[in-house]
Parts: sequence; C-alpha cells; structure tokens
Amino acid sequence: MAAIQLKASDWEVGFVLPGFPIPPIGKFLGARFESHDPAAGVLRVSFPTKPEYANPGGAVMGGIAAAFLDDCMGPLIVAATGGEKFPVTLDLHTTYFKPVPIGPRALVEARIDRMGASAVFTSAEITSDGSEVLVRAVQTAMLRTPAKG
Repeated sequence: MAAIQLKASDWEVGFVLPGFPIPPIGKFLGARFESHDPAAGVLRVSFPTKPEYANPGGAVMGGIAAAFLDDCMGPLIVAATGGEKFPVTLDLHTTYFKPVPIGPRALVEARIDRMGASAVFTSAEITSDGSEVLVRAVQTAMLRTPAKG
C-alpha cells in the first residue's frame, strides 16, 4: 500500500482522494483541507467553531471537538493506505486541556503513530493558532476494505 498525497483540489470538490468521497459528517462540520505530508504521516484540517457548537460555558462542546479529531484521522488513514483501506474506530480516547473557543477555526493535526495489516493507531490535536494543545485524542482503528461496486 503506497501512500497517496491528499490535495486541496480534491477536497474542495468533495473527495478525500479521487473515488473516495469525504464522509457526510466532514461536510456537515465544515472540514477544510490545510496540508498533508504523506512521508511524515501528518494531515492538517481546520473546522469552523460556530456558535451552535457551543456548550453552556461558551466553548466548543466536547463531543464536537472529538468529532473534529476523529474526522481528521480517518482521511489520513485512507491516504496512508493508498485508498485501499478505511478505518473503523474501535477506541477513541480524548483529553481536554483547555476549552476550544468559539470564533476562530480549530486547527487539527493528525498523525499515524503505527500501522499494521489490520489495525492502525493514530493521534490528533486541536491547537490554538497552531501552538498550544487544547484537546488531544488517541485512536485505535480496524482497517477495512471498501466495498467494490
């Protein structure tokens, strides 16, 4: 499985890579491609932090923040497998260090920590202005082959 370079041009027309559509949740959340380094196994995606995502404290609700992280790790895995596999999350452990503010886009950086034939371990972080880590997630996923058809 050779890694494929993700491109903003594919993302903008609704595809992680040609023939592999962005999941509906990514569209719903407003995911925007920022950059991809297939050699390093790193993908950066940003998300709007809309007022309707706010918890009672005025920050992005934790479940929405976890969805941002999960939604960035999936396309990274698809690219790393050359589009031959997609992930099914088995475990997602999320740690919240600071609130994600409403207003500025949330920058998510996901990376592959280890990948085998049937499982992959990834991590992702939401940072403020690309520096301070606000939320971190670690994921274990099963690799599945897409249905042909």
